[in-house]
Amino acid sequence: MPIYEYMCKDCGKEFEIKQSISDTPLDICPECKGRLQRKISGGSGFILTQKENLTRCGSNQTCCGSPTSCTIPPCEK
Repeated sequence: MPIYEYMCKDCGKEFEIKQSISDTPLDICPECKGRLQRKISGGSGFILTQKENLTRCGSNQTCCGSPTSCTIPPCEK
């Protein structure tokens, strides 16, 4: 089960919680009842690598490098 990081936009409290991928993200701070924002992080064992020769949508190749067009979700700049 993934661990998600949250930060309160109101009081600044940060915490982690285990949630299923299908769980609805939390939106109320347990400390001050303010607004939460889920932070993006890789966690342990998650590695981002840079792919070379990627082009923007609208060219001969998709922005993700796939030889077929991206329909779901559509390519974003």
